[in-house]
Amino acid sequence: MPLFVEIVIGFIIAVIAYNLIHYFFITRPIDKGHNQTLKILNGLVNNLLEKEKNEIIEVHDLSNIWGRNIYAFEYVISKCPTDELNDELINQIKEAINKANESKKFNHEVVLTDSFVRDNQVHVDLAYLLNAATYEYVLDMRQLNKVN
Repeated sequence: MPLFVEIVIGFIIAVIAYNLIHYFFITRPIDKGHNQTLKILNGLVNNLLEKEKNEIIEVHDLSNIWGRNIYAFEYVISKCPTDELNDELINQIKEAINKANESKKFNHEVVLTDSFVRDNQVHVDLAYLLNAATYEYVLDMRQLNKVN
């Protein structure tokens, strides 16, 4: 067999091996963490909103903005008629997170990294501290909030 054919076959085997290793050790664990985080955060927010007669309009994955392996999501919650009710809803979300973290309901902490009201819709950013990258993201967000 000519040397060139052996090199091509070796290259193909190396590419296949790389893709398999990447899938099983990088992509698959990230997907599992993503799904686990989304399930936990959706449950937390939905349980609270059922009592308040509000609903989640949209959920945005913040890892698309901040980078892979960041387990943080922005929740857009349906309109409240007044600013006081919006602020009250944000405070109730903070309390629910604190109770969940104190009771060790989840394996990792949930952190509210940002909250604001735009067009009478409440926007809250929640992070699940499943890994070091998400923890660093939360520290960066706290640093940003101190500056502003």
